[in-house]
Amino acid sequence: MIFLRAAFESSGSPSWIMRAIRAQAFDRRHGFDLELVLGGDVGDRRAQATQHVLAQGRADLIDADWLSIARSQDTDAPLKAIFPYGKIVGALVAASASGIQNLADLRGRRVGVIRASDKNWFVARAACRKRHGFDPQSDAQVAEAFSKTTLLRWLEAGEVEVAALPWHLAPRLTASGKFRLLCDVLDLLDELGAPCVPTTFFATRPEFAASHPALIAGFIGAYRDAVAFLRADENAWREAAAQPGDDSAVLAALRAAWLRRICDERPENATHRLDDFFERLSRDLLVPEHA
Repeated sequence: MIFLRAAFESSGSPSWIMRAIRAQAFDRRHGFDLELVLGGDVGDRRAQATQHVLAQGRADLIDADWLSIARSQDTDAPLKAIFPYGKIVGALVAASASGIQNLADLRGRRVGVIRASDKNWFVARAACRKRHGFDPQSDAQVAEAFSKTTLLRWLEAGEVEVAALPWHLAPRLTASGKFRLLCDVLDLLDELGAPCVPTTFFATRPEFAASHPALIAGFIGAYRDAVAFLRADENAWREAAAQPGDDSAVLAALRAAWLRRICDERPENATHRLDDFFERLSRDLLVPEHA
C-alpha cells in the first residue's frame, strides 16, 4: 500500500475531512494509506506552519490559500495546487464591550491578525477602504500573532479588541456573548466582486505532483467521497468536527458555515480568476512589506 503523508494543523477544519477518510477507509478504496501529520499552528511572516513541514520533506501534501500558493512561486519551496478545498476564509470577531459595530470603527483600534499578509485581513482592508475610505493596516494598531492560538489568547485577554480569525473559531467565541461577529469575510468577498471560486487548495511540491499522479488522483477521489459522506450524514460530520463543550447551536452554526465553504469540484480557470481579482484589490492597497 502506498502512503500519503498529509500535514494539517491539529485544530484546523481540514482534519475533519481527513478523519472521515481514515474512519471510512476512503483512502484504501482509492489505493493508498493516508498518514496524518497533525501539528501546531505557529508560522512566520512568510508562511504558515504546514508549509515549513512540507518544505522540510516531512509531509507530501498540505492545504494552503491561493495567496500563499502564489507567493510561494518566488521562494525555494514553491507549491502546486492539485485540487480545491473550498472558500476557506475567516471572520473578524470583536469584543462585545469594545463598542465596535462595523468596519468603520476599526480606525485607531487594537486589531490582531495572524499575519499582515493573511488573505482575511487583505480582504477586510479592501472592504474597509471601499466602504469607509481608509485602510486599517495604517489607521489601526495592527499586531501579528503568527499563530491562531496566540491570536485567540490575545483576544480573550483583551490585548486586542478585534481579531481576524479562522472561520470555525467564530461560532464558538460568539456563543458566550462576550464576543460578536463583526463580519464574515466570505460576505466581504461577494461585496468586492470576487469570482465564485475556491480560495484554498490542497497543494504539494511540484516534483511530487509530477512523479505521483496516480497517488494525487487517489487522494482527490478519497477527498470527494469524504465530502459527500459528511454532507449527507450530519451525525458523522458532528463526530469529526465537534469539540467538548459544543452545544447544538454552535454545531448548527459551524455546519452552516462549513457547507457554505466546502468544495468538491474544480472550477474552470479558478486560479486565473483569482489572479485577476487580487491584482485588482492590490491596485487600491499598499500590500504589506512582507507579503
